[in-house]
Amino acid sequence: MIEILENKNNETDKNLKSITLKNSNEKIAEIKIANTFFSRLMGLMFKKNAKVPLLFEIPEKINKKERSSIHSFFMRFEIVLVFIDKSNAVYEISELKPWNCYVPKKPAKYIVEFDRREFNDCLKIGDEIEIK
Repeated sequence: MIEILENKNNETDKNLKSITLKNSNEKIAEIKIANTFFSRLMGLMFKKNAKVPLLFEIPEKINKKERSSIHSFFMRFEIVLVFIDKSNAVYEISELKPWNCYVPKKPAKYIVEFDRREFNDCLKIGDEIEIK
């Protein structure tokens, strides 16, 4: 799952961050960040795959579980959703097929979307993560 993307000049993409396990400092994945309204709205829509997972930063003012919901309209592949709470702990993991919606059990601070084909059970419920 750990993958560094390189551009045409073989330079590492500086827009990527990484998810690491808090206790072991083990790197789980390189991720792209969706922290604006438009980037969260678009997500992975219209993409053919997602070699790099997408991390949604949910604004604090949005504190309802319905506001942490995810849709897969206009998606071309199945995704795995990893919901992370305000203490940076994974509290829910779910799969979502194209053209569906999912509402988590409680509000999320972060949501990570993995291409199901790329997700290898690298995160489990209860794992505490850091974003670097």
